[in-house]
Parts: sequence; C-alpha cells; structure tokens
Amino acid sequence: MIDGKKYFYVEPVEIEIYLKKAGKVRTVIRDLSIELIDVEPISEKSREIFNYFRERKEPIDLMEVQNQYPELIKFIYDSYYKNMDLFEKLSMHFKTGLGGSLDSWRLAIYFTELLLKYEPTVASTKYIGDFQTYNLNYLIMKLNRTGEKFLLEDSTVAYLIKRKNQAYRDQPRDKEFDKLVELWEFNIKEKFF
Repeated sequence: MIDGKKYFYVEPVEIEIYLKKAGKVRTVIRDLSIELIDVEPISEKSREIFNYFRERKEPIDLMEVQNQYPELIKFIYDSYYKNMDLFEKLSMHFKTGLGGSLDSWRLAIYFTELLLKYEPTVASTKYIGDFQTYNLNYLIMKLNRTGEKFLLEDSTVAYLIKRKNQAYRDQPRDKEFDKLVELWEFNIKEKFF
C-alpha cells in the first residue's frame, strides 16, 4: 500500500450462466480484483535499497543496485549469473519506461514474471529482499495508471492470490473474492483438458 491507498491487479474471470427459460448458456466476465501486498525489506541493507528506489519512484533495477551498492556485486553475481543478460535487458526496459515508453513497461512486466520464477536466491533472501515482487507490484500499478491493458501468467496470478490470502489470513474471509478465485482456478484446470 502506498500513501494509504490499496492497489489491485484485475484478472477477468469467465462465468458461464445457464438461462433456463431461454435454454441458452451465456458467458459473463467478472473482475477478480487482487490486492497488491507491499513487500517489506528483510534487513537494514534491504531497507536502504528499497528506500533508495522508492524515493526515486523507480523499480528496483539490479544493475543499478550493483552500481549503488558495490559490496553486493559478488552476492548478486553468484545468485544471478545465469540470468544476468535478462536483468540487463530488464534494466534497459526500466530506463526507457522511465523515459516515457509504455511498450517498455509492458515488456518489463513480462521479464519480471519470468525472472520471478528463479526466486528465492541467496542475494534476495539475505541482502536485497524480495525486489522481484516489489517490481511486479510497481509495474502493475504503473500499467494500471497508464490505462494499458495487460494480463499476467496464471502462475503469477496464483502467486498474487497467495500473497493476498497470507496477508489477510487472520481476517474474516471475503466470500466474494474466494468464490471468484474458485471459479478462476476451475477455468485454469479446464484449459488443460
């Protein structure tokens, strides 16, 4: 949550309704609004990194982290050397996105989804923090503000649902949300059969 506001990713969910009198099946789309849960830094160094990028209103760019915090280069390289070329491309998309390119923000979110699959790493769990989820939230909010249409992978949507449910595990259940999640999960299973 930024400035006390809640931010959401909206996933369309298809619902088939049988109209008994007409003898027809209609498909309607309902919006599954998934609240984006803030990422908390894991250490003082992590807090310093997060604050650096938050103050600049930018995503956490791993290339820039290495420039600003050279003491972390070894840990970052050891954790991400196999995907460093992807992080370099992501960094370029961040820079062009900050320069005004909407296409770059769209590409950045897809790179972030891909790179999120390789977490957690030593660098993220001990030093940087969950910067990938921070970036995912940042990019969803950025694309929402620009009015750009985009959809995330099913695995990413499931991840956001899991984070939301964990954050509210001690609260009364939101039955409407749970029902839409159940329908969304059913649709996902149906796609593969």
